[in-house]
Amino acid sequence: MEIFTQIIGGIGYATLAFSYFKKEKKQILFIQIFSYIFFTLHYHFLGGYTGATCNFIGLIAFIAIYLFDKYNVKNKKILIICIIPIVTAITLITYQNIFSIFPIIASISVIISFLTDSEDIIRTIGVIAAICWLIYAIVYQSYVAIAFEVITFIAIFIAFIKNLKRKKK
Repeated sequence: MEIFTQIIGGIGYATLAFSYFKKEKKQILFIQIFSYIFFTLHYHFLGGYTGATCNFIGLIAFIAIYLFDKYNVKNKKILIICIIPIVTAITLITYQNIFSIFPIIASISVIISFLTDSEDIIRTIGVIAAICWLIYAIVYQSYVAIAFEVITFIAIFIAFIKNLKRKKK
């Protein structure tokens, strides 16, 4: 079960890293929906229930935001204003220890980041979230998450450079 759990996390982190190479917000969101499915399962199997809960709520939020963007719903702020207290309340119920605060911070910051249309801001917040999840992964011994958070840092950095070059053209 331990190897299976790490493989599930690996698939989640690989899809997350891949998402940052997409140039459009809708593409980033769509791929990250799949990442969150795998993250939810991964942390649940590791016993990191706050992390699993944050990822599950994040999954629901990303699906909603993706659909809002796809159908050009303009008032996304109401969705975010409703989701943040729900995320906070539910994840605090699953609070296990001081390290439970890190997935809460990561989840809320990522949800907020999708209020913007700036892919660069989304990527920057991705770095902040990666730091929070790295700390949580160390505590819950998610070896694959530790490795892939480092890969995510590298992927986001490469994506920044790639997009800067694209913007110069």
